[in-house]
Amino acid sequence: MSPYSHWRQQARRLLEPLAALMQPGRAALPVTGRPSDHDAQADRLESFARPLLLAALYLQSEPEPDDPAAAAFRARTAAWFRAGLVLGADPHSSEAWGPDASFHQHHVEMGLMAIALQLAPRQLWEPLATGERECVAAWFATARGGGIVNNNHLFMSVHILEFLRSAGREHRTDRAVVTAHLDQLETMHRGGGWFEDGINQAFDHYNAYAFHFYGLLWSHLHGTREPSRAARWRGWARSFLADYQHLFAASGEHPAFGRSIAYRFNASAPFGLAALVDCADLPPGRLRRLCTRNLDFFLSKPITNAQGCLAPGFTDVWPDIVEPYSCAASPYWCAKGFTPLLLPPDHPFWTAAEAPLPSEAPNGFVRVMRVPGLVARGLPDGEVELLNAGSMVSITQLRYGPWKWSKLAYRTGTGFCYAFPEASAWSPDGALLQTVDDGRVFGRHSTVAIELADDHLGFVCNLGLKTGQVNTSVETFVFWREGWLFQIHRYDARQPVVLRLGGFSLPLAEEDVRLDPSEDPIAAWSPDGRGTALQWLGGTPAEPAWDNRLSAEERRRHVLAPFHATPVFQTPRHSGPGWIAALSWTGRDRAAAQPWRLLEASGEGRWQLEHPDLGAWEIEHWALPAPANACAAPFR
Repeated sequence: MSPYSHWRQQARRLLEPLAALMQPGRAALPVTGRPSDHDAQADRLESFARPLLLAALYLQSEPEPDDPAAAAFRARTAAWFRAGLVLGADPHSSEAWGPDASFHQHHVEMGLMAIALQLAPRQLWEPLATGERECVAAWFATARGGGIVNNNHLFMSVHILEFLRSAGREHRTDRAVVTAHLDQLETMHRGGGWFEDGINQAFDHYNAYAFHFYGLLWSHLHGTREPSRAARWRGWARSFLADYQHLFAASGEHPAFGRSIAYRFNASAPFGLAALVDCADLPPGRLRRLCTRNLDFFLSKPITNAQGCLAPGFTDVWPDIVEPYSCAASPYWCAKGFTPLLLPPDHPFWTAAEAPLPSEAPNGFVRVMRVPGLVARGLPDGEVELLNAGSMVSITQLRYGPWKWSKLAYRTGTGFCYAFPEASAWSPDGALLQTVDDGRVFGRHSTVAIELADDHLGFVCNLGLKTGQVNTSVETFVFWREGWLFQIHRYDARQPVVLRLGGFSLPLAEEDVRLDPSEDPIAAWSPDGRGTALQWLGGTPAEPAWDNRLSAEERRRHVLAPFHATPVFQTPRHSGPGWIAALSWTGRDRAAAQPWRLLEASGEGRWQLEHPDLGAWEIEHWALPAPANACAAPFR
């Protein structure tokens, strides 16, 4: 089967369970699952809009040759969506979705629908009668003038108003609004193709499946009206993808990081669009290999519900993974990942010989991304790790779970843990946390990356919040070698605290695992051969412990698996300045998991480590205290 046929077939396979739910006279799909915190109308529209994009990308693709069943499926699918579009838009219909409103979720879904209708006009828009088009256009027009969240959502009004213009329903005021919103979106560009997501203040996968997805589609559909602006967006995408390609493991998996990770292979969405508008300085065979591996990685996992529809989760079904704004049909935002189908079958994306991914380099790689404060690291086993010095947890993001942005590192094959309830809990894996006397737990919020290099990074942050004036200043530096991270935290606690430092959380399919906190380092191994280890090197005294879910009676917290085991070190209650140094590891090589030995050094700023399998590791940095000094060093 050709690569193009494979992608077309995968799109159809995802549509088939949805087609089984398509009832005549309805404008929503009864996908089972939890409701969102919006309203029932928003969830109904979402169940229509997100599958509509998947249908549009499939329907506009080259038809299957000599396949009457596929032709009939295409016709039925297009007919149902056209009929549902008219029913939902008609305010007098029992299926009416109702108008858009300020800050309503409808605005987001309508923007996606406007894109779908422009990508497959021959199948979804042009067959409508004149009166039907007027009805649908009048419904889209309810988006005019509405309040919009100051982040990537501004793109939705852009695409809605551009659709109305292309359909001959433009108002004289529309152009000014489109210009204003595009101008505002461009203020969020921080350099190198990286966007800070407005009020969310985060750098994460929304750069890919929001800013560059919508920006490149605008350039493709409407860029001739503003060539200089379109050129800017293409240039930003070119720079971004040069970095972003490093976030995909040899398996195709990308690190679970940030919000909306349940959208899965949505993460690869901009690569196909970049090929479409000719702004990717990457071999077309690499683009295809990356996108195909990302798609197939997830579609090979158990990610569907009893209806056969996509369900919330990452590599399996886990309803708790979603944010409160998500509903049962939300995972179909992954439809954006099928944008390669916009390329014709004879495009080099489909025909060029495959080229290896950066993660397939035998000795790994390091990619420093200064604007977002991130470092991507490829390991010899093909996994990738995203080290995070700069993406912050803003006040607006707390309700989505601070652990999505506050870990030291996010590694494929490893994942991370949630904590509940989201807005007031922090998970200890891959993080330094503090507990104050009233029981509240704090991790890092806003951060400033101060050092980014090929062998280490550093950042400054604060553990605490305004309520009670909780304040612990922290300077953190992280160095890496193979599967190990060496971390040094210098802090000043301005109230009594108990500090906890967590290693990588080991995902476990079963409850059975051997834990021995007396080992050095403390370690755990899963039946499939993956391990986690945490070794204490000095500073404020601490005792080993575990943060686990090893019983089905407890609530699941790990992104990748039902159970988990996380090694932790915990200090006594204390205050004032101090430092903590430790080594954390995850991987499959037991020899590499052996403990390091700290050799005697000449003084502050230079540590020498020795490993029985990996050899010597010398670290020089001003933040390193004298290794023999086990008491707290002064905070600087």
